[in-house]
Amino acid sequence: MEMKQCMTSRFVRVVCPRCGNKQIVFGKSSMKVKCVSCNRLLVKTRGGKIRIRAWVREVLQ
Repeated sequence: MEMKQCMTSRFVRVVCPRCGNKQIVFGKSSMKVKCVSCNRLLVKTRGGKIRIRAWVREVLQ
């Protein structure tokens, strides 16, 4: 019997609502993520998952 590992975490491409800069963030990040252009908070941590405070452009596989 083969066991396949299923990856539950994903990378997410987000767009900053203030300046429109695109960034890729990890779906289970343990740190706050700020926009590199305008320093606005894009991602907050929430116990193993994230709270996204930006526009989600795409979920990467």
